[in-house]
Order: sequence, then C-alpha cells, then structure tokens
Amino acid sequence: MNDLEKTVLETIGENPDSPDVFKDTAAGMAPIRDSLGDAIEEIAMVTGATKRTYFLNLEEGRIFYRLTWTKDSLGWVTDAWLRAYNRRLEQTDLIRLNAYNPRWMTSSATSQSYFPVGADILGIFPKPAADNLIVELTCVVVPTPYANGEDRVKLKDSFKWAAVHFAVGEYYASRGDAKQAIYHHGQYVEKLGIQNLYPLAQERRWVKRTQKEASNVGPA
Repeated sequence: MNDLEKTVLETIGENPDSPDVFKDTAAGMAPIRDSLGDAIEEIAMVTGATKRTYFLNLEEGRIFYRLTWTKDSLGWVTDAWLRAYNRRLEQTDLIRLNAYNPRWMTSSATSQSYFPVGADILGIFPKPAADNLIVELTCVVVPTPYANGEDRVKLKDSFKWAAVHFAVGEYYASRGDAKQAIYHHGQYVEKLGIQNLYPLAQERRWVKRTQKEASNVGPA
C-alpha cells in the first residue's frame, strides 16, 4: 500500500493499518488502484505534464513509423527536431497534404513535416532521401497504471492531492453519495487547476445602464 492509497483510505474514513472494506491485498485494493490509475492517466492527458524524448531513426524512402514504448503510451508529439539540419519539423495532416499535392507520397527530399496517424504511427513528409537521419521527438506520454503498492507512481507531487480527490469522488459516487462525490470532484478540479485551463461557461445577462431622461415625465 503506497502513500496515495493510504490517504484515500483515511479520507473515506478507513484505517489504513487495519481497513474494514479495502483489505491490503491485490483484490481488496483493486477499486482504489483502478481509480488512482484513471486519475493519473487523465491528469497526464489534461496537463501534458509527463513528457519523454523519443529518437526516431529515419530510413530512406520510408514514410510511416510506429513509435514503440516499453512502459508508457503515446499521448501526442509536441516537438520534432531534425538534428542533422537543426530544423524543426512542422505538424501537418493527411487532408492538408492531399490538398497540397495528391501525389505527395512520391515526393522524396529533406523532411519538412510530420503527421500523426492513429494512436502510435507517425508519418514523415517528404519521405527521407537518405538513411540514418535522427528526429528528436518530444512527446506527452500516458504512464502505465501501477499494479501494486510497491510500484513507482509516475505523478508529480503537485498533482497527488488531485489524484486522491479523484479516487475519493469515485468512491462516494459508487456509494450513491452525490453530494460528497461532487465536492471531491470539485476539489480534484481545483487542485489540478482545470478551472483555469477550461473555465466553466456561465450564462450571463449583460446590462448597460444609461442616463436617459424620459420625455413624458412631468415635474414632481
């Protein structure tokens, strides 16, 4: 049992040293770990806080490359740097390439752009004219969920309380306690800072007060 799990248990009123409901076993802690795993994945996707560098070795005439990760999974690419030419590749997409030139797949030259295809495929345009060119990719990744209390939890300290509130909110939601679930979800949003990134849309009535005098109003 790690510190995050203990904090969740304490928050819902359990004794971490001798829990009544969530026993310190793989099966007993599974609901808590699933909730924390979901929180970590969502935090990584919303904030883009977890980044890794990936070195892609280009091959002559090859357009598409599968990005393989040993532990994490790809979220999205934030930067692509062609090291041999000290050049940043711009992001494009298939629609733009087809509009530019329907025969874009036949072009072969120094690569200028990249485009994602699906979950883990990256395309390079134009296709490389030489081998062994390295593209340094900066990628947002989604950490692999931890499996037991001794695994490393890949989460910044500043987001740990957010993950706790996420898990506690799911616990109360599963018990039908909407009031507590909404409260802890609000705390999750606040600790994560989502309200600053995605402020809630509010219905407002805009009013402009003027100093007009009614012409039909007589003296008092």
